[in-house]
Amino acid sequence: MTQHALADYVRILARGKNASRNMTSEEAQFTMSEMLAGRYEDVQLGAIFMLLRVLEETPDEIAGFASAINGYWPEPAGHFDLVWSSYAGKRRQPMWWVLSALLLTQMGHRILVHGTLAHTPGRVYAHEVFRKLGLPEVTRESLGTTSASLVYLPCSEIHPSLQQWLSLKAVLGVRSPINTVLKTIAPQGVPSVQGIFHPDYRTTHSVAASINQDTAAIIKGEGGEFEVNPERPCQATVVVEGEEAQFRIANDSSHYDDKAASPNTEHLVKLWQGQDHSQYGHDAVLRTAALALCAMLKTTDYVSALSQCSKAWAERDKSLLA
Repeated sequence: MTQHALADYVRILARGKNASRNMTSEEAQFTMSEMLAGRYEDVQLGAIFMLLRVLEETPDEIAGFASAINGYWPEPAGHFDLVWSSYAGKRRQPMWWVLSALLLTQMGHRILVHGTLAHTPGRVYAHEVFRKLGLPEVTRESLGTTSASLVYLPCSEIHPSLQQWLSLKAVLGVRSPINTVLKTIAPQGVPSVQGIFHPDYRTTHSVAASINQDTAAIIKGEGGEFEVNPERPCQATVVVEGEEAQFRIANDSSHYDDKAASPNTEHLVKLWQGQDHSQYGHDAVLRTAALALCAMLKTTDYVSALSQCSKAWAERDKSLLA
């Protein structure tokens, strides 16, 4: 038999305890490009994902994979001001960050959210929240014709295999590196925001962004989403075209009595309309918006960004979610 083009790349990861190694970014980019083109066997896909899981994926591998996937963005995606990844879903809290994104559109910015279909029972996902709030979900074809400033694009519209690979958790029993990679993708030149759950992945995300010369804001977000939890100090990493800076956002309180107890979207509507004066929700929305604004403005001046968002919040169009 003629050797398969990916065989050498599986071998890199699978040569045993002493000879195995992680891929370079170039090797990872080639591997992902081949898989996105459909030039792989199922056994190779499973082997690569699980071997990387065992070895622990490196920033070079994440950067290489992301670079390959970024070639599949529909062209209009490059005209947005910010790309917002949402793959974790929320279980205990509403998606306050959706109001942060909506607030930023009121400030004149265009935001493209991308994410996954619901895959874990008991969690609410971005596409469900967008539908309940009447916010648009677009396809690859309709992205270029929408005039909306805040839209949701399923990852399957970037490439059909991405959602299929995410769903492999039910088959393999564990998440694969694709879960990490998809949080880092963005069209060339468009800033992104990335929420992580495990603090150890902060460096993986930031170094991968530096390798690809990306601009991104990265935090350990509530539930793994890009959303500030105001009950905890927030360590923010902002990478601007490859250069990294970090700063800390202090928490004013370690406990909010008015914190919502469910992910019900009604909390979002009431807070936006001014019917609910939840201090937790208010602080989560404004702090998250300010960090996203830092990414778009390519700055670490969080204090100024927060001031701008606070002013916009006071002047928001409360009828928008009527």
